[in-house]
Amino acid sequence: MNILLICGSPRKQGNTAQILRQLSIALEGETVTMVSLAELHLNGCLGCSVCQSDLEKPGCVQQDDITALLQQVMEADAVVYGTPLYGHSYSGQLKLFMDRHVALFKFVDGGDKAVEEMEILSFIRNKPVALVVSCQGPEEHNTELVAMQFEKFCESSLACNLGTYVFPWCDPNVKGSNYSQDTLQRLAAWVRSARA
Repeated sequence: MNILLICGSPRKQGNTAQILRQLSIALEGETVTMVSLAELHLNGCLGCSVCQSDLEKPGCVQQDDITALLQQVMEADAVVYGTPLYGHSYSGQLKLFMDRHVALFKFVDGGDKAVEEMEILSFIRNKPVALVVSCQGPEEHNTELVAMQFEKFCESSLACNLGTYVFPWCDPNVKGSNYSQDTLQRLAAWVRSARA
C-alpha cells in the first residue's frame, strides 16, 4: 500500500512532523512517503478557474511544487494530511495546499456551487484521506472548525474521510509532548484497512 503523509507545519521538527514520523513507524510494512510543505515552493490558488476548463485531466496554470505533489496525491492509495492548529484552523501552508486541490475536482453541473446539488468529477473520488491535528490546548472547544473544514473538503472532492485525529496538549518545544499511542494505532489501522 502506497501511503502519502503531508506535513503542513512550517516547523520541520515540530509536533506535527514528529506525529507523522511516529505514524510512519506504526505503518511499518507499507510504502510510506512523507512530504514537508515547508520544503516546497508553494503558490496560492489564483481563483482563475482554468483548471475547471478541461474535464479530461487535472491541471493548474501554475508550475510550482504543488503540481507534482497533487500528482502524488492522485497516485497514493491513502493520504494523511497533518497540521498544527493555527487560529482553530489549518496552518497557512496546508490551507494553501488544500485550496489548490480544486484542480483535482471539476464542478460539472450546478450553478450555485452547493456541493449537494452539483455533479462533480473528481480525480480523488473515494481516495481514503485523514487529517492529523497537533495543538497546544485541548481538543474540545478548540478543533471543531478544522475538523469541519476537512469534512467539507472531503464532501466537495468526493474523497473518503477516514477522520480527524487530534493530538492535544503538545509542548511548543516538542520535548515534553506525549502523543497518544492509542490515537496513532487507531489511525494506522484505519489507513491500513482503506483502499482507494
